[in-house]
Amino acid sequence: MTAPALPGDDDVRAAADELLTQHRAGGTYPSVSALDKGFGINRTTFYRHYAAITTAMLDSAAHQHAEGSKQRRPRRQDDDRDKTIRRLRSENNDLRRHLEIYEVHIRMLTIENTTYRAQLERLAGVTDLNTRRNP
Repeated sequence: MTAPALPGDDDVRAAADELLTQHRAGGTYPSVSALDKGFGINRTTFYRHYAAITTAMLDSAAHQHAEGSKQRRPRRQDDDRDKTIRRLRSENNDLRRHLEIYEVHIRMLTIENTTYRAQLERLAGVTDLNTRRNP
């Protein structure tokens, strides 16, 4: 099985320029992942063979991002926000129930520990000094 042929530098530059153009038009931030997926090459190989092109693309995007108008994420719809709030409230209620269950278990274990300790001390013949003292 042979390794796939690597694209030419011109093809990679053209793809990088296309990603930068999309970014300037308000698209997503250009990334090496977007480039390597387009060519079907893994990221490490892409960095190894096209480091200069990827560095130039990322530098250009960073410069444009810092100098240009700030792109803001679109506001989420109220439905999404309400759904998120309902989900978080439900998770919060579940966590509170779990906490109550754990508290009960800790109390039960504490009582059992005290009982078993008293039994063990009685069987081992340990004398409690506080009960032996006269007031």
